[in-house]
Amino acid sequence: MNATETRNRPSAVVDPSYRLGLHLADVSRLWRATLDQRLRPLGLSTTRWVTLVNLNAHPEGMTQNELAIRVGIKGSTLVRQLDLLEADGWVERRDSPTDRRVKKVFMTAKAKPALEGISAVGSELRRELLLGIDEAEIRACMALLVRLKERLHAVAEDDAAAVEAA
Repeated sequence: MNATETRNRPSAVVDPSYRLGLHLADVSRLWRATLDQRLRPLGLSTTRWVTLVNLNAHPEGMTQNELAIRVGIKGSTLVRQLDLLEADGWVERRDSPTDRRVKKVFMTAKAKPALEGISAVGSELRRELLLGIDEAEIRACMALLVRLKERLHAVAEDDAAAVEAA
């Protein structure tokens, strides 16, 4: 291809990163929707699953704000999820011993078997989706995603600092 042909072609053809964000969003949305569909018979969703996984990793409990940040949703959205999880007996909220304005969230023993079921569903979906993709490809993809995530965090911090300075 000569220089004129390159200039006249859409950037999507020339630059392989052009549609990367769109593909990442599509894969994430489709993966999550499929996982949600498979978790529904267990009375769960990916949001509830991520909430339980984070609480399981923090047996000392987490504040609702910490948990919302980890789960990646707004605090008000998390409150509704916590209400449902608490009604099912999977989490409990307790007053913080150091700050009476703060509630800490803890996973209950009842949630442990649910995590095992979630893990089985997630493992089966991963197995299906990654069938025929070799380990080197998966590792390369993971390395790229980790680098992108780190850069996105840095960009978000820079943007937040710029807004504060303005």
